[in-house]
Amino acid sequence: MKQVELLAPVGKFENALAAIENGANAIFVGGKVFNARQFADNFDEDELGKIVNYCKLRGVKTHITVNTLIKEEELGALMDYLASLARFGVDAVIVQDLGVAELIKRYFPQIELHASTQMSAHSLEDVLFLKHFGFKRVVLAREMQLTEIKKIKEEVDIEIETFIHGALCYSYSGQCLFSSQIGGRSGNRGRCAQPCRMTYDLLEDGEEKIQSTYFLSPKDLYTLNFLPELIATGIDSFKMEGRMKSPEYVASVTQVYRKYIDLAQKDPKNYKVEQEDLETLQSIFNRGGFSEGYYFKKAGIDMLTEKTPKNIGLRVGHIVKYDKRNKLATIYTDKTLNPGDGLEIWNKKKHAGTGISKVYPAGQTFTVRVEDWVDEKSPVYLSKNNTLLKVLRKSYEKSQRKIPVQGWVQGKIGEPVTYTLSYQDLHATAVGDILEQAQSAPLTKEVAVEKLSKLGSTSFELTSLEVEWESGAYMTISKLNELRREAASQLETLICTQGQVDTYTGYTPSENIRHQEEAAYVVQVSTIEQLKVALTYDTFKSIYWEWQYNDTITQEALELCVAKGKAMYIVFPAITKEKAILKIKKSLPLWEGSGLTGYVIRTLGVFYILNTSEKEKVIDYNLNTMNNEAIHQWLEKGATRIAISAELSKEEMEGLAGPLEMIIYGRLPVMITEQCVLGNHKLCQKKQPTKQYSLRDRKGAIWPLTTDCVGCKMQILMHEPLFIDPEKYLYNTSLAIYRIWFTQENGQETKDVLESVLGNKPVTFKSQKASFLKPID
Repeated sequence: MKQVELLAPVGKFENALAAIENGANAIFVGGKVFNARQFADNFDEDELGKIVNYCKLRGVKTHITVNTLIKEEELGALMDYLASLARFGVDAVIVQDLGVAELIKRYFPQIELHASTQMSAHSLEDVLFLKHFGFKRVVLAREMQLTEIKKIKEEVDIEIETFIHGALCYSYSGQCLFSSQIGGRSGNRGRCAQPCRMTYDLLEDGEEKIQSTYFLSPKDLYTLNFLPELIATGIDSFKMEGRMKSPEYVASVTQVYRKYIDLAQKDPKNYKVEQEDLETLQSIFNRGGFSEGYYFKKAGIDMLTEKTPKNIGLRVGHIVKYDKRNKLATIYTDKTLNPGDGLEIWNKKKHAGTGISKVYPAGQTFTVRVEDWVDEKSPVYLSKNNTLLKVLRKSYEKSQRKIPVQGWVQGKIGEPVTYTLSYQDLHATAVGDILEQAQSAPLTKEVAVEKLSKLGSTSFELTSLEVEWESGAYMTISKLNELRREAASQLETLICTQGQVDTYTGYTPSENIRHQEEAAYVVQVSTIEQLKVALTYDTFKSIYWEWQYNDTITQEALELCVAKGKAMYIVFPAITKEKAILKIKKSLPLWEGSGLTGYVIRTLGVFYILNTSEKEKVIDYNLNTMNNEAIHQWLEKGATRIAISAELSKEEMEGLAGPLEMIIYGRLPVMITEQCVLGNHKLCQKKQPTKQYSLRDRKGAIWPLTTDCVGCKMQILMHEPLFIDPEKYLYNTSLAIYRIWFTQENGQETKDVLESVLGNKPVTFKSQKASFLKPID
C-alpha cells in the first residue's frame, strides 16, 4: 500500500521542529511575501534556505506556499523569489494564480506545481482542467464529499491532497471577498481579517429575527474516526491546518495523526481511537467541539460553533457553588488538575477564568479563588493544560529524527582506505590515507567498525555497514574519525544540493494587445423583469443572463434578446458540483445550436467542458485574474474576454492589457458557501421564497443573503452595491466592457440604476433604507 503523506503547517522555525520530530512527512511553509498567511511569522529567504536543508537532511519534503493572487507590478519580485526557491531545491510550490503557475512551468519546470485550495477545485472537471494545465497535485476544496473525492481518484491520474484537521473557512476558499469589503484586507492576498469569526444579527424583512450570533464560525475539522476510509479512498496527502498556531499545537496534531495513520495502514482491523488522544487534541485547541467537515454531509448547524469562535479547551467539571463574599468557587473536576493549568468557567453571560497552583485529583471538589461571579452548574473547561504543554515541548527540544544510510568500507594494506555512505540513490565516498602494515598493535576490523559507525552527531542513522578490512593493518584512530566525518559531510552536501537549479537569467513578460476602442456597456440580469427593463435601452448591445438550472426560462430570455437584436450570454454559477455539471452537459447541445452568443464562465471545470465550443467564452471576475500572465493564459486557451478581479485599484488596472471587463455596478457576493444560515435555523426558502433575509454586522451594515436552492448554496452579498464611475475612474485602461450586474433589484430599481449609471446620478432605494452608488478607487 502506498504510504499517505502527512503534511504539517509551519509558520516559524520552532513549528518546523515540532512537525519534523513528531512524524510529518512534509511541511508547508511560506516566505515573507506571496503567501496566504501574511500574519504568521514566516521565513525570509535565508531562513527558507536553512529550513529546506534541515528538512532534506531528515527526509522531509518542503512545499512552499505562493498561494495568493499576484499583481502585475509584483511579477518581477515574484520571479526573483521563485528563482531563490529553485536554488534551494524545494519540492513543490502551492499556487493560486494561473499566471504564476505558467511562469513556474516556463522558467522552473523542475518544481512540482500544486494547486492551492484557493483555486476552489470542487469537481472532477476542475481537476481535469488543472491536470491538463500541468499541475501534479490538487488541494481540493474543503467542501468535497468523500464519494466525490473517490470518483476523482478513480478517473484522474493526479495527486489529491485534502485537509484532515484544523480550521475551516465558511466560504469556498478563493471565493471570499468579505474581509476585503469589511476591513480592506483581502483573503486572496493573505490578509484575511476573519469576519466569519464575528457576531451578526439575522434580519427577516428588515426586522431582527436572531440576535448576536456567530452564524459563520465553523468548528475545527477532526477526522480520526474515519481516517482508514480516507486512506482507502487513495488520497495522497493529508493536510493539517495551522500555520498561525503554536508549536505545541503543531506537535500534538502531528503526533496524534502520525500514530493513527500508521495504525490504519499497518493494522486496520484493530483501528480504534483512544479517548486520551481525542482529549489531547481538544485540550490543545477546539472551538466547542470538532466537526467531520463535509466528508459525509453537505452542511449543517452541527458543523458550526455559534456560541464562540475561540478555543475553549477540554471540559473537566462544573461549578458546585460560589461564595460571593470571599470570591471562592467550589468546583467538581473529572480530570486531575496540576499547577500551571488554566480554567475557564462558562457563565451564561460572562466567562470567568482562574489558574491552578496545586494538584487537584480527579473525582473530587476543590475551592479556588475566582474574581468574577460564576453561576452554579456552569461548565468548567481546562483552557491551558500545563502538563501536556511541557510534554509537547519536550518532544521537539532535541533533534532526534534521522535518515537511514548504508555504509561500505574497504581497507587494503598499501591502498587508501575508502568509506562510502549511501542514502537512496546518492553515494558519497571519502578517501583516506594509505592503510599501513602494523608494526606492533594492528587496528582490528572490530575497532574500525566501532569508530566508523559513530554517526550520532549527524542526521544519519547507519542501518548497515559492510567492511573489508585486511588483518595486520594500521591507521590512527584520528584518521579513521576524519574519514567518517568527511564521508558524512559529503553525503550531507549531496542531499542538500539535490534538486537545486540555478539557471534563471531573467523574466520576459508575455505580451497582450491593449484594447483601444471605447468600452461598451453590458447588463447582467437574473429575472425576466430585470431583462425586460434592460432591453428597452439601445445603449446595451449584449445581455448576460444568470442561468438558474432552468432551460425553459433561459429560452424565454434568449427569445426576448433575439427579438430586440441583443446578444445573450449564459452566466454559470460560481460553484458547479456534479449535479450542476450534469445539467450543463445535458443542456449544452441546445445552447450550442441556438442563437446564443456565448458563455460567462466562473469555474475551471465549466471552461474545461466548453473548451471546444466556438461560442464566445468570457472568464468571470471570481476566477481572480490580477496580472497580464494570467490574462495571457486565458487568451491562449481560447477565452474571448476576461473580467478582472474586483480587488484591483485604478492604478493596478492601468497596467493590464487585453480584452478586459470590469463590473462597475452590482452587489457582488462576498461569500459563496455550502452552509445556509436560513436552512440551519429552519427558515429554508426553497418551497416558498417570500421573505428577504440579511445579516447585520456590529457596525450596522446590512449584508443581504441569497440562496441557490437547486444547487443548495448560499451567498452573502455586499452591504451596498459597488459603483464605479467609468469616466472618472476607468480612463486609460484596457477595458472593453463595463458590466452592470443586477441581483435582487425589481423592475423599477433596475430602471433607476440604469438611469443613474448612464447619467451618473445618485439614487436611493426606498426598500433598502440606505443610499448607495458611492465611487470607489
